[in-house]
Amino acid sequence: MTRQRMAFLCYLLAILVIAAVAAVYLLTPKLLDYQEVAIGTSWDSLQPGMKTQFLSLLKVGGGGYLMTAAALAVLLFIPFQRGEAWAHWAIPAIGIPAMLIVNYAGLTIIQNTPGRPPLLAGPIVVALMLSGLFLSMQRSPSHHP
Repeated sequence: MTRQRMAFLCYLLAILVIAAVAAVYLLTPKLLDYQEVAIGTSWDSLQPGMKTQFLSLLKVGGGGYLMTAAALAVLLFIPFQRGEAWAHWAIPAIGIPAMLIVNYAGLTIIQNTPGRPPLLAGPIVVALMLSGLFLSMQRSPSHHP
């Protein structure tokens, strides 16, 4: 398997993880368990306005991650596949900060509440993105006199 093909697979797996995060936030009908622990009350005890507000925030976050995954997929399947060098940098330049924001928010919850969000997706995406970047970098041929 070529380095470019392995880079493509790393980027694709990272995009799928981002899409999975998006799906969790978009498809959940209530607060996630760690969110209930963080706010100190159950979903059922919330007033309708609070439920609407929390679900709105979940859907905004999920929509943002879905659009991030879609944009990254376009970059992967069009300019990356065409061998355009800028795409090798653009994919991790978008994907890594997007997932670092998730981890930053999760760490903020951990530091300030009893809630314990899962923080595995961020490191996985960052590792895959960095692997894709390093694999996709073209090595210049050595010139010997």
